[in-house]
Amino acid sequence: MQKEIRAPYFKIESFGAVDGPGIRLVLFLQGCPYRCLYCHNPESWKINGSKTFITPTKLIERYRHNESYYKNSGGITLSGGEPLIHMDFCLEVCRLGYENNISIALDTSGATFNSINLSFYKKIIKYKPLWLVDIKHINPKKHKGLCGVENQNEINLIKFLEKNKQHYWIRQVLLPGYTDDPKDLEKLGKFLKTLKYNDKFELQPYHTMGVQKYNQLKMKYRIVNVPEPSKDEILDAIQIITSNIKK
Repeated sequence: MQKEIRAPYFKIESFGAVDGPGIRLVLFLQGCPYRCLYCHNPESWKINGSKTFITPTKLIERYRHNESYYKNSGGITLSGGEPLIHMDFCLEVCRLGYENNISIALDTSGATFNSINLSFYKKIIKYKPLWLVDIKHINPKKHKGLCGVENQNEINLIKFLEKNKQHYWIRQVLLPGYTDDPKDLEKLGKFLKTLKYNDKFELQPYHTMGVQKYNQLKMKYRIVNVPEPSKDEILDAIQIITSNIKK
């Protein structure tokens, strides 16, 4: 008998309300190639950083335990880390979700999207997951300063989803001094305007809740003096983005 695929994870949230529509079972998978300055899950970075594993079948069983909370508008979200490091696992979860009428969302930075992995992406879209795509920064050079690499993978993933008529959300963190330049927000709005299958855009205010984790892990938090954006700063950023979508 063939051994079932499994993947390492560092957290499961039974009643997630911010990672896709409705109430969701959120699995945070281990491993991420990015090193974002504001990352609030640094324990997720190392792919071998967890000794806790789960199989797709066990994940679906866990969903069934609280199905009454999820089934109307919720489902399962695969997050991380970067969940699509674990391609075979994600593919099997999406297949099981599709066959059992369970909504599966993929919370991804697009880090693994490239020509080498294109066949995987062509397979997984057959199961119609909802994509939650994180645009870390619309400016490639500033993206590199923020995450260590430029943004071509996530932009190319969005173009791929558009070409294949796949529905997705786009999310970006509003980080003062990094992602709040009005010119960048204008560019982001103009980019969003070109998209046909983007069902929702979320601007997520930066928060400092992850700082304590860095202290516990004895890691240096590199943006310790950056404040959380004020309510007015958030509203101003949203106004700039939306005004350029409507132009």
